[in-house]
Parts: sequence; C-alpha cells; structure tokens
Amino acid sequence: MMSYKTIAYTLLPLLCCAVLLQGCKKWEDSITINDQVLKENLMERIAAEPSTSKFAELVRKAGLDSVLTSSKVYTVFAPDNDAVSKLDPATQNDPAKLKQFVSNYITLQAWNSKTEDTASSYLQMLNGKYHLLHAALMGNATITSGNKPAKNGVYHVISSLLPMSDNIWETLTNDNTIPAVQKAYMLSLFRNVFDPTNAVQIGVDPKTGNPIYKAGTDSVNTNLFWQRVYDLRDESKRYALFVMEDAAWQGATQTYYPYFVTGGMDTTAALASWEVLKDLATEGNYTSDNIPDTVLSKFNVKIPVEGAQIKRSITTSNGTIFIMGKVDISPKNKFQQWILQGEEYTSSTSNKRSNTYFRDRVTPTGIPFKDVLVYNHGTSGFSLGFRITNVHTMKYKAYCVAVNDWMTTNFTQRLSVDSATNASMAYVTVTPNNYSEIYLGEFTISNYRSAMNVYLTAAANTTATTNPLVCDYIRIEPSFN
Repeated sequence: MMSYKTIAYTLLPLLCCAVLLQGCKKWEDSITINDQVLKENLMERIAAEPSTSKFAELVRKAGLDSVLTSSKVYTVFAPDNDAVSKLDPATQNDPAKLKQFVSNYITLQAWNSKTEDTASSYLQMLNGKYHLLHAALMGNATITSGNKPAKNGVYHVISSLLPMSDNIWETLTNDNTIPAVQKAYMLSLFRNVFDPTNAVQIGVDPKTGNPIYKAGTDSVNTNLFWQRVYDLRDESKRYALFVMEDAAWQGATQTYYPYFVTGGMDTTAALASWEVLKDLATEGNYTSDNIPDTVLSKFNVKIPVEGAQIKRSITTSNGTIFIMGKVDISPKNKFQQWILQGEEYTSSTSNKRSNTYFRDRVTPTGIPFKDVLVYNHGTSGFSLGFRITNVHTMKYKAYCVAVNDWMTTNFTQRLSVDSATNASMAYVTVTPNNYSEIYLGEFTISNYRSAMNVYLTAAANTTATTNPLVCDYIRIEPSFN
C-alpha cells in the first residue's frame, strides 16, 4: 500500500506544474491584451473607452484627431463623459475656442501618474497652459483611471474639466474691474524694438560692414515691462503683480517727481511712473493666504505687502494679481549706490597703459582685492573715467579706497563730475597704508541724467611721487539728508 508521504511526493510536482501552467496562461493573456492595445493609437483607445467617448468626439470636431494618430508621443488627460457634459455649448460651437479647449488636455511625452509619488510636475499642454500633475491629481481633477497605454503614448481618465484661465497679462488686458490708471500706463508701454531674428537682409553697409535689413522686418512690437522686468505672459513661471487703486498710483508717482526733474512735465511723469512700476512685481507662487509682509522685486527692492491693503486678489493661470490700496516704497529703499571698481574704468585722459598697473592685493586682515595704479605717467591732471546710469535729481556722497602701499609720502587726488577739469570737489590726501574708505566729498545733480561720467583726477603737476592715481573702488551713495 502506498504511503501518504509517497502520494504527496507524487502529487506535488503535478500541482506545481498546474500552477505554473495557469500562471503562464494569465501571462499569455496579459501579453495578448498589451499587444493589442499597443497596436492602437491614442485616438483609437480614447474613442473605444466608454467613459471618454464624448471627449473623443470633441477631439475629432476640433481637428486634433490627426495629432493623436501621429507618431509623436503624447499624454492625454481625457475628461469623462459626465465632465464633458458640463462644457459650455458656446465653446463646443466655436472652432477656435474648441481647439483651445481640447489642447488643454494634451501634452507631449508620456507621463504616468503614481498614487504613492510625492513628486510634482508642471506640464505644458498644447495650448500653452500649464497644469500640475501630482500623484493621482491633474490640477484639481482626480485621475479615476490612469496609465492606460497606447501605441503613441498614454492616457488617463479624469473626473472633471481642467481650468483654462487667462494669464496675468491677459487678465490685466481683459478685466475691466482692474484699476484703470496703472493698467493704462502698463498697456501704453508697447514699442517696436530691434530684433533681427526674422529680418530679411537686403545688403551690407559698405562703411560699417553691418547688414542692411528690409524695412519693417527687423523689429518686433513688444512691451517694455516684458523686456525689462517680467514677461507676465510666461506660463512656465509664477508671478505676483501689484496693481494700485487709481488715487494710490497717482500719489505714488507724484512722490518721485522731484527726483526726475527734466525739461518737460510729461517726461518727468513718464520717468516717475516707470520708477514706481518696475518694482510692483515679483516671481513666486503667492496667494492672499501665503504672501509674506515683504517680498523682493527683480531689482532687489523690498515690496511691503500690508494685509489690510490687499483689497482683493485675482487668480490667473500663472500667478496672482493683487489689487492694492497702496504700496508704499520710499525712494530711500529704491535708489541704490554705485560701486565703481577702479580697474574697470571706461576712459582715460590719454593712453598711459605702460604706466598702468592692475594689482592683486591683500588687506591686513587677509581679504584679497584688486586695484589700479597709474604711476609716473607725466601728465598733469591725468584722470580715469567711470560711467554711471539713471542718476536722479538729488545730492550724492562719494567715498573711495585708495591704498598707497608703495610710497611713504602723501599725494592727492579728487573726484570730478562731468569733466575731469571740474574742480567743484576738493583734492583729498592719500596717506600711506590706509586700507579704509576715505571721504571724497558730495555733489548735487539738478536735472535727471540717464547717464553721466565721473572722473578720478590726479594732482595738477607732473612729478611722479605727487601725481599718481590709485583706486580699489569708488562708492557713490544717494544722500537723503
């Protein structure tokens, strides 16, 4: 009689084979299914999916079915039929709006959702809008059925429609509830600027060798705020724009009129308006709930954000517009000093390169620095010139570091404004081995300058030991006293 142990040893291999055969059958079925879906493109897969059939109809109606049948790889976030049924009929019946709508759900490359994943990705859709993919959420829409493969990508079924909000610039342009005066100024900043990217060259200037372009092809119409501050159309980033109520804007710009004295009131007003505006935006994903009481502008100016002054906020596709009762930035916090490195001078009285030395030095406390020394140049009143820009109507104080470490005697030099021969500021004495700043004096600018020159000028003699020039740096600071 066969023992139980013998029976067990006999049946065990048969059972294992049965399990393996069953597993192989499931694997083969899986391969068969995957092979089938991977032969179908995204358009075919979405159209065959019962829950996304209405979205498939809109894809065809918008003329984007050719995109989803192409060889490029895409990810589609297909809203289910319940979500699509809530779409405004006006959008469905407007070809341009419908194309924008459908493009809001398609992005390049294959993106999988992972419920356990803590990483997030901002995805750019075909209409240029961005949505945040995080775990099983696309924007605020839940991915109810995800990671469905196709021959040319992957698709996910989502439970609701994705927003298609205007960006900050579009909102500023189209929203009539935004305060009018600052808005009008920002919209007035469109200019034609030189851009040879798409220019048509028709010749070469024989005198300069520069290309000659066909008229009208070498410029683009753009906004100065986009060029100089932030391009608020850019949806790959997040910004905050502060728009003051009309009276506050007018008061803020008038505060700056005394610092922009010019030959005409219109010019003064335009300069003051720009001075205020350029520091009314910052980069960052801020809302009324999380914005701190101070943020930095692009130009490192502190923008005070008082909670009581936020009258309302407008959420856009790339940030927030804050409507402000006021934004009080004083000139003292805006106007910054100049640090002019001696070795970076822009001009000189004459060519004395053979008498000019660019030196590497170390302070007594071990801090390295560079300076320029012009010695034995033989020119009375020799000078080095420096250029500064955006010089406001006000008083300035000047300082410099001039290290006399090669002689045991004193010599003198001075700062001259506008001309090397301008003697309105007195000569100062440079003593041996002084590594500290020395006060050069003060000067007043009575009319705003977009740019001006200052000069470090040597003594008015030709003696080598009494007329050298030496400079680590010159520091010029606004004086509000």
